[in-house]
Amino acid sequence: MTKNKIRLYGFNACPYCQEIKKLYEENNIEFTYVDIEIEENKPEVDKIMKIGKTDSVPVILVNKTILAPDVSFKSIKEAFELTKKFLND
Repeated sequence: MTKNKIRLYGFNACPYCQEIKKLYEENNIEFTYVDIEIEENKPEVDKIMKIGKTDSVPVILVNKTILAPDVSFKSIKEAFELTKKFLND
């Protein structure tokens, strides 16, 4: 599989974040997890949230496409399917 760039923004107590992480792991999809609660991640998180026009998580950056809840997807299953679609583009 080619090396795609997926960054998943979330926090550990978020059940939706854990659900999408599990789907990626079960399907051998490589991703980088960015914990929004860690202070050193704040500048990057603020930028992504602003560009994605959201304050909800999980936010998924696939290559150069931002997938945000309620904007890009309504369910974790839909977020997963969109991720796969953008990986194959």
